[in-house]
Amino acid sequence: MKYCKKCKQIRFTEDERCICGKKLCDEFSMDLPCELIRTDETNSVKVCSILEKADVPYSDVMINKVQMLFGSVTGDYIIYVPICFLKKSIDALVAVDSINKPDYYDKLDMQDEPQWKELSPVKRNIVRVLSIIAFAIMVYLCVTGVDTIAYYIKGLFR
Repeated sequence: MKYCKKCKQIRFTEDERCICGKKLCDEFSMDLPCELIRTDETNSVKVCSILEKADVPYSDVMINKVQMLFGSVTGDYIIYVPICFLKKSIDALVAVDSINKPDYYDKLDMQDEPQWKELSPVKRNIVRVLSIIAFAIMVYLCVTGVDTIAYYIKGLFR
């Protein structure tokens, strides 16, 4: 799987360059935006509400803007979701017949959300001890700071 930073699309080809001419990236972050669907204004509202119900973060960008007679603006929309939520968003939209599954759907073997590695027990205990020490230092500095300020203020009234 490769990613085009300009088009914000994933590609499952062996090509080195995207259709737009930009070089495709092999290594990329799973939270980068990826194009989910291009749609008109009325369908974009439907798609956005489905994504909100599915707890999928998204952004919609208006393209092909047209100024209407009475001052309103209309156009088509591109809806982007993070790559890690791509499969979940496709499943949500397919369930309500908003889109058909894309050709690359079966190649999406990623998780719906980013997974974090579990810390080993030794590392977890080290982090806990360091957190306790850092908290104790912060409390000491706060108490010392307040005492110093109080002593200074008392000195002004002597």
